[in-house]
Amino acid sequence: MRYSREQLVRVAKRENNSKREYLYVDPLQAKHIPSDPQETMNVCQQLAKEIKKVHFKDRLYVIGFAETATGIAAGVCNYLGRVKLFQNTTRENEDENNSLYFTESHSHATDQSLRIDGLEQYKGKIDRIVFIDDEVTTGNTICKLISEIRDKFNDPSVSYTIASVLNSMTDERKNELESDDIDCIYLSAIPFEYNKDTIHNISYDINRDITPTEDNQENITVKTFRSHHGNVRNVTKYSDYVASCRHFAVKLLDEVEKTDCKNILILGTEEFMYPAIYAGAVIEDETDAFVKVHSTTRSPIIASGAEGYPLTRRYKLRSLYDSSRQTYIYNLDKYDKVYIVTDSDNLTAGISGLYNALKEAGNDDISVIQWKYVA
Repeated sequence: MRYSREQLVRVAKRENNSKREYLYVDPLQAKHIPSDPQETMNVCQQLAKEIKKVHFKDRLYVIGFAETATGIAAGVCNYLGRVKLFQNTTRENEDENNSLYFTESHSHATDQSLRIDGLEQYKGKIDRIVFIDDEVTTGNTICKLISEIRDKFNDPSVSYTIASVLNSMTDERKNELESDDIDCIYLSAIPFEYNKDTIHNISYDINRDITPTEDNQENITVKTFRSHHGNVRNVTKYSDYVASCRHFAVKLLDEVEKTDCKNILILGTEEFMYPAIYAGAVIEDETDAFVKVHSTTRSPIIASGAEGYPLTRRYKLRSLYDSSRQTYIYNLDKYDKVYIVTDSDNLTAGISGLYNALKEAGNDDISVIQWKYVA
């Protein structure tokens, strides 16, 4: 299956970002826009097929880019085979001695890091590192990380691939990267700064911003899911991680099957996306329920009611991971049942704000599931 640009790209306006005022929003990615999780997994499968055409023999270490691509990166691995290691970059605070740091200059949150504790033991066991992002413009950010990895581990036997849903690099830039043993694989090529000026023809309305209250926290019941296979912000064996995701999906499926809910939302939080996507796809496959998946995000994007504009309403929240940080959720709707799935340890004001945002959107049946990492 080939995807058209129209299926994969919507253009939205970033808030207060002079370096890049536009943002590409993918309606199939299960991040900013509520998405059908099976469609999201189909996108992942198609990108995996493109990678396998070229690198079907390589032992792979896959790195997904925070925060937007963490879900699709894990989903691509589900169809790749030969993925030995998986990991996400992170914008959460890190131990300086065990992380590589790099910057994403045009982002709303420029600093990123890759935890490397334990990576040395896999030297000689990996043929290729595949970096997965939703959209690649120049590849400069990923190349910064490649440079850090090369300097740290000095392993010339490892090759590198940049894989993405969208790619707007020039042919000259692709050739530059290939000469440095970095190849580029993608689902759809788009022109540089594709349709960026359309955001200037949109009317934006501050009344589409909602800041929910942070009360009623005592009424929120939190269930716990215990994962024995680690946090993918660290280097993780992918087989272990997907085993935890399957276990979670089976437990959630069992709960859904005991209800008569036909319209379900599974909501992830910031960098924690894939368990919600995977479980949603399983539930849709095994039941007659309609499932949507998306997640909270750090991305400050302006909402509008203009026809064709992707983000129609924005809820401002405190982060579940850092109460001093602003986060957002877009396009909330009414469902029979909502599951919030998070790996945050800090379920204070952030969770009550998100809970009340869902209430404001008409949702009465909301469950919170806290994913706990245990030895």
